[in-house]
Amino acid sequence: MNTASLARPEIASLSPYAAAAQDRLTVRLNANEIPWSPSAEPDECLNRYPLVRPWALRDRLAEIHRVSAQQLLVTRGTSEAIDLLVRVFCRAGQDNIVITPPTFGMYKVYADIQGAGLCESPLRAEQDFRFDIAELLRVPDERSKLIIICSPNNPTGNSMQLADLETLIAARQGRSLIVIDEAYIEFSTGRSAITLMERYENLAVLRTLSKAHGLAAARLGCVLAQPAVIRLLDSIMAPYSIATAIANRAMTALRDENLAVAADRIAQLVAERQRLQTRLSASVSVEKVWASDANFLLVRFRNLPLTRSLLEDRRILIRDVSAVPGLQNCARITVGTRSENDLLLDTINGKSTNHA
Repeated sequence: MNTASLARPEIASLSPYAAAAQDRLTVRLNANEIPWSPSAEPDECLNRYPLVRPWALRDRLAEIHRVSAQQLLVTRGTSEAIDLLVRVFCRAGQDNIVITPPTFGMYKVYADIQGAGLCESPLRAEQDFRFDIAELLRVPDERSKLIIICSPNNPTGNSMQLADLETLIAARQGRSLIVIDEAYIEFSTGRSAITLMERYENLAVLRTLSKAHGLAAARLGCVLAQPAVIRLLDSIMAPYSIATAIANRAMTALRDENLAVAADRIAQLVAERQRLQTRLSASVSVEKVWASDANFLLVRFRNLPLTRSLLEDRRILIRDVSAVPGLQNCARITVGTRSENDLLLDTINGKSTNHA
């Protein structure tokens, strides 16, 4: 069964918006643009709409991820990709998505917006938030169109083993699209689920430029899936959605020499993550630090309100996740520079510092 057949019938039969033809070597009188660029930016052609899709960026990302261009859609961060997937596959009041809480909160938000149901296979703190594939496979029903796995998971930092992912994908062929959110995978030694795309057509993988590539403000990501699924997502995505300046900036960041710089920075962050985990684990203020494959650590404090107060006095922000079931007294701490991490550690341990 082709996974595209799981999509909402009205989406499958949708006629996408036909944008005006684009060719920079023509006299463009077809898109209601004005013929002058703003005087402050004469060389950027801001008076012209961006390309309907950033084709060069798509091709470069496809090259990096070793898939065909027809298997990739550039989106405004992975958040837009999640929204598109839920809208394409879930009928309001009928279909549902499956998630593994605690996990990225936007999965539930987009399901709620679409009116889709939510089924949960919770990760247990007492089991170090281990993914239990047998338990997870008991949760979906005949209306579970999407199963979304964040790996490495946010906020717990752990990953699902590739063999377990393959078990899940194989078990749900013809019934569910398995969506693997790999926003943090560059900080992990695990293999990407992209390696499974040749064997399974009910798989979509989300990647982002916001984390390891340092382009959070650009809001760029992509979804990788079989061409039939990409066409469906593309059909409901707004035209001209990626600004020309943003696409150009991303192309610069994805040059080979800049990818090498990013790799070096990732290595620095991974080393700092280990140092931060070791130092936090030794703190009397900390009850537990979970191992992480991402650029953050999940930490359970003995007195989180007090710790937060101390940190805020030093203008240090951490993410309080204690309201999430199973994460009482827990906070998510992003790995910063060495000096930022030292300031955090000194503050938690009640030491005065001379850090700026």
